[in-house]
Amino acid sequence: MAFSFLICIPFIVYLKRERALALSYLMFFALLPDFLHLGPLRFASHSFVGLAFMLLIALVPLIVISRPRAALVLLAVTASYTHLMADGFIGSVAPFWPWSTRWFQINEFNSAYDIQMELVLLALSAVILVIAMRPWEALKNVSTYSKRERRGLFLTSLPMAAMSGLQGVYFIIVSEGPGLGTARTALLAAFGIIFLASSILLLASIRGSRYG
Repeated sequence: MAFSFLICIPFIVYLKRERALALSYLMFFALLPDFLHLGPLRFASHSFVGLAFMLLIALVPLIVISRPRAALVLLAVTASYTHLMADGFIGSVAPFWPWSTRWFQINEFNSAYDIQMELVLLALSAVILVIAMRPWEALKNVSTYSKRERRGLFLTSLPMAAMSGLQGVYFIIVSEGPGLGTARTALLAAFGIIFLASSILLLASIRGSRYG
C-alpha cells in the first residue's frame, strides 16, 4: 500500500476537496489483489489479466452507485497495478497467468528484508501524509460531500476496514521467520493504524449520510 501511495501522490494532491475519498480509494484498491490472497486464487489476483477482472468487478458497481470522477478511477487502477510492482520486489507475482503459473520474486516473501522494506515505505508515506496532506482537514471536508461521494467513501472504506483487520490476523499466523522481532511488531502496529484510519473514514461516511 505504501508504494502505491507514493506513486499516487499526484492524484491525491489533485483531488484536494475529495482527499478523504481519494485516500479511501487508495487504501481499498492498493490492497485489492490481496482480497484473493490464498492458494491458487493468488495466481489470478496477482496477474495482469486476473487483476483487470477484479478491477472491473470492483469499479463497475462503484461507478454505477457513486459516479466517481475520472481521476478517482485512474487512481484506483494505478493503485492496484502498483501493488503488483511492489510485490514483484518484496513479494511474489504470477504476471502472465493464465498462460503461465510461474512465480516471479526478487526477495523472499515475508522475510526480514521484506518486512523492513515495507516499514521504511510506510514510514515515508506517513510523514508525507501527515505533513503535506493534512488528513484532519480532509476529514472536515467530508461534511461537504454530496450523497454520491459519501456512497463512494462508504463502499471503499467498509471492505478496507475488514480487509486490514484480516491481514493483521493472517500476518500473525504466517510471519514466524527468523530476524523479525521488532519489525514484526511494528508492521502489526501499522496494520492496526490502517484499520483505524479506514474505520474513521467509514464512520465519517455514515455520519455524513445522516446529517448531510
